[in-house]
Formats: sequence, structure tokens, C-alpha cells
Amino acid sequence: MLGLAVGDALGAPVEFNERDSFKPISDMEAGGYFDLPAGAWTDDTAMSLALFHSLKVNEGLDRKHLLQEFCEWMENGKYSSTGKSVGIGQNTFWTLNEFRRSGALEAASQNNKSDGNGSLMRLAPVPVLFSDDKPKALGIAVEQSFTTHSSEVAAEACAFACHIIVDLINGKTWDSAIDATPNDMQFLQDIPSGGWRTKTRDEISSSGYVLHTLEAALWCVDQTQTFNEAVLLAVNLGDDADTVGAVTGQFAGALYGYDSINKDWVDLLKLNQYPFNMLH
Repeated sequence: MLGLAVGDALGAPVEFNERDSFKPISDMEAGGYFDLPAGAWTDDTAMSLALFHSLKVNEGLDRKHLLQEFCEWMENGKYSSTGKSVGIGQNTFWTLNEFRRSGALEAASQNNKSDGNGSLMRLAPVPVLFSDDKPKALGIAVEQSFTTHSSEVAAEACAFACHIIVDLINGKTWDSAIDATPNDMQFLQDIPSGGWRTKTRDEISSSGYVLHTLEAALWCVDQTQTFNEAVLLAVNLGDDADTVGAVTGQFAGALYGYDSINKDWVDLLKLNQYPFNMLH
């Protein structure tokens, strides 16, 4: 989870910026679209903290409680680094307002907006908390996705990522975790077959489409040798930089561990009041 937060905060200053239109990120910086201080996180980390809390207190997924915690973030800034919600996606905003209106525990279709990366970006608590029970982790990964995204594509992306992270937490190498992923998934195009491994930077998209985000994060870890290199490569892709950074941070954090993360970045996050310090 700490890897997620670091990637999110590194990418926040260049979110929505076109690739190579900005000075490359090499450290935590202030500014960006939301004018955040250095080390501040966005919706990726806030919703991950909400998911962590809900899974922890319920010892599993309680959809109503989870959606209530998401609403607490959206409406009151709970889990935020600044005291107010930052960066909520259009699909999530609509879904949470519908939950407040009708009590719906599963997202309705928003057409292609449902294929966004909002459920993947927050995933880390699931494999972290249930790394000793992969079937349970995979089930929760899918179910938590459907609370805000009706998309089968997004749900399958969450299951695929969860599979890898659980294996990394349990000691598999990067290559062995990739090789162990299911090859019978219906919606992930050529991602399970590893088509992304031979792509160039120009062939990798960093948009908010969930498969672009998943592929970009996998590619960034595959192209680098350390946590810090991976997340910097990710955020410098631009566009949805914070979320590509957050998902890359989930993979790289599970692969390289807490001690691999730049300590100055960790200090800037000021996470003492949050559960990351329990997860190294």
C-alpha cells in the first residue's frame, strides 16, 4: 500500500499533462492541476485507505460499509491528505451519489466510463490483507470493483493484478508471478500473453482506460530494476500519471518491499495516522 501512495503522490503534479510536455519528475513536487503540496496524495490513495479500513473492520467485504466510507471521503475528506476529496473520477462520483440516493450496492453501467481505472488504482489492500488466501483475495478484488464500476473489463483487470501481487507478496519472482497468471481471461486482450513486454514507450498508453493503466504499470516494472526506477518511469508517462504511478507502485512495492522505497519520499507522505506503517 505504501508503494501505491508514493506512486500516486509522485504523479499528482503532472496528472493530465501530455507525455514529454513537462520537466521530468525525479522527486516529490508540489503543484499540478489540484495545486497540492509535495507528498500529497489523491483519490487513488484515499480510496485505498477507505477500502483497507472497511476490509479490516469487517474481516472481508461489506459493500454497504465500503460505499459509506467512500462517501465519507467524497463528502467530508476522510482519508484525504488535505482534508478534502481530490481527484474523484466521473464514474465514481455518479455511483456514490446514486448510492446515497437509492442505496444501490452495485454500480450501474456508465457505458465506456465504467471501463476506467478507478477500482484498479485502489486495489492494494485486498492482496495485502488476504495474501494467505488467494481465492478469497481474487473474489474480493472483483466484488470491490463492482461497487463503483459495472465493467467486466475493470473487474477482470483487478483480479489479474491481484493474482500477481499476492504471488509477489508470497515470494515469487517477477517473471514467475507473470508466468503464473491465468491465460483464460476474456476481457484483457493480449495482456495475459505478455504482449506488453516487447512494446516501446511510444506504444504504451497512460490513459485512464483500465487496460491502458494495467499494461503501463506492468511494462514499467518489467523495464526497470528497482522500485524507485519503476514509479518514476510510470509517472513520467504523463496523462493519468498519478494512477499509473499508483498501480505501478502496487506491483513494485510487493516485488521490492518497503526498504526499497526512497525514505525521503516516505517521510514527505506524513502517513503516521494511516495504516501504511503496519504494512511493511
